[in-house]
Amino acid sequence: MDADTLKSMRLDKRLTQQEVADRMGVSQAHYSKIERGEKSQEVVEATQVVSRMRYRGNRTGGGVYR
Repeated sequence: MDADTLKSMRLDKRLTQQEVADRMGVSQAHYSKIERGEKSQEVVEATQVVSRMRYRGNRTGGGVYR
């Protein structure tokens, strides 16, 4: 998995960098480096986190990520 695919997955799930960073236990700045490929060893971990996150919304448009 490469960094571009990671970003596409995150955007497809309508997640922010901050939401993924929080789940990973890293700062948003650190996650941004992962997504840009500057921390390539962590791309796999981030991909696994994003793939497990699901949007839980309701009919009024409100929701949370779990």
